[in-house]
Amino acid sequence: MVDRAARPRPAHRAESELTAGAGRAGRALRPLASRGLPGPSWRPWTGNRWNHELRWSQSYPERLAHFLATDAVVVLDGGIGTLSEAALVWAARQTEPMAPELVFLGGGWGPVLEALAAHLVVGERDLACVTVCGDPEEAAGHIARSQAGAQRRGLPLG
Repeated sequence: MVDRAARPRPAHRAESELTAGAGRAGRALRPLASRGLPGPSWRPWTGNRWNHELRWSQSYPERLAHFLATDAVVVLDGGIGTLSEAALVWAARQTEPMAPELVFLGGGWGPVLEALAAHLVVGERDLACVTVCGDPEEAAGHIARSQAGAQRRGLPLG
């Protein structure tokens, strides 16, 4: 799933490339969108031709449940809401063997994860639960390999 809740731009380039690549590879992609949730930059969104299904959420708990019920979550650039949703999936990956794969897409996420490791209780085992990819093709390839069983579905730490 691609987090696409409240982006001010009509189409996010990385998201478009990711969904197109997944579509060409025959992979189902189900972006998440929120209807009725407050936000300063909220604009209705209809997805694009590569989206298999657009999943709408009427509430934040429903939205979070969608994240945890998928095979992979790709985190694009965003704000505090995006960070909190990624953290939820990340926490699940630490304790739940069937938690979704978590991929941070884009150059901005590496420094963010490094800062978390430097200033919080985030170690190598925690960082091993996530993957940072520089471009949509790398992210799609990583997810395809993880779905084929080449990588773990979670690293229980508890």
